[in-house]
Amino acid sequence: MVLRLLTSIFFIVLFNLAVFSQSDSVICPLNCELKEGVYISWSDFRMRNTLQKDLIVSDHDRSAIDFYSKVLNEEKLSYSSSGSKNVIETKNIWGFCQNNVLHLNHEGHFYRVPLFGSISYLIANVEVITPTYYTPGYGMYGSGKTTEIRNFLMNYYDGRMKEFNMEEAELLLSRDKELYAEYNALKRKKKKEQISRYIRKFNERNPIYFLK
Repeated sequence: MVLRLLTSIFFIVLFNLAVFSQSDSVICPLNCELKEGVYISWSDFRMRNTLQKDLIVSDHDRSAIDFYSKVLNEEKLSYSSSGSKNVIETKNIWGFCQNNVLHLNHEGHFYRVPLFGSISYLIANVEVITPTYYTPGYGMYGSGKTTEIRNFLMNYYDGRMKEFNMEEAELLLSRDKELYAEYNALKRKKKKEQISRYIRKFNERNPIYFLK
């Protein structure tokens, strides 16, 4: 309980600092146009500092609408900066924007973000290791790897992806006290049914701000 309270306070302070520094920021309301290109880090995204096509060293057709996804499907990305050539492993790149859709990196793969805002939502594949178990008469089984589809949330103000669960979603919603009070008045079953709707309402009430 104490840890949750401290975490909530941290999120609220971080959120307020990000929002109230508006003299150094630019508002991005819902459905605003995102700057196309590769974002090497989360801070690059907040600053709208993109790595664009003309700086990327690649044999792929730059006029193709899926140029960025093709480039980032390779193991490494080469680009020019200040007259020198740089190389970075694509697994270390935060994300990219293509056709006004953000894609985020999770374990070396880039996934489309269908809901972008102060609280973003996406679906990604996760590798799961199955435990070893013993079956009498047959011996040891298991210890394999499978791929499962999981839901994730991304807090715009720290750029971190976390697996979706009610506790995480509610923690992010709690930054808007009025909306959270409305949500908290619901019964437990209704909360689960309405959580996606309240995330969208949160994004409508709390637009993001890019830094200048």
